[in-house]
Amino acid sequence: MLVNYRKDYEKIVMGLLSFIPDLREYNRLDDEISWGNERPRQIFLWKNTNIDQFSGVAIVEHGDDYILLRRMSFTPSERSGRNMYLFLTAIANQAPEKQVVGTLKTQSLVTNWQRSNQYSRA
Repeated sequence: MLVNYRKDYEKIVMGLLSFIPDLREYNRLDDEISWGNERPRQIFLWKNTNIDQFSGVAIVEHGDDYILLRRMSFTPSERSGRNMYLFLTAIANQAPEKQVVGTLKTQSLVTNWQRSNQYSRA
């Protein structure tokens, strides 16, 4: 389930982002969250409804006709293509008129998602 970031989720987001190698230091995490909350960027969390816990985070940037996936991180136990693809589909469904694209680091994930059977925008 897609959940919008709120300030009371900050520690959860820090924990999830800390799985990204270049975001292990507290100051770097704090800067990333501040940066992710500045327009036109947005932070989303992914909640596993089966266990009622947050298991993923994404930072996206909204353009006129695109949504740019800047960062995505999952807990190791939830880091599967299925979860990532469901998360991307939920993000894409927030703005169906926009195309989801990736950065140099995230483009392969976006391309694989677009080619998969999980890519079905409602």
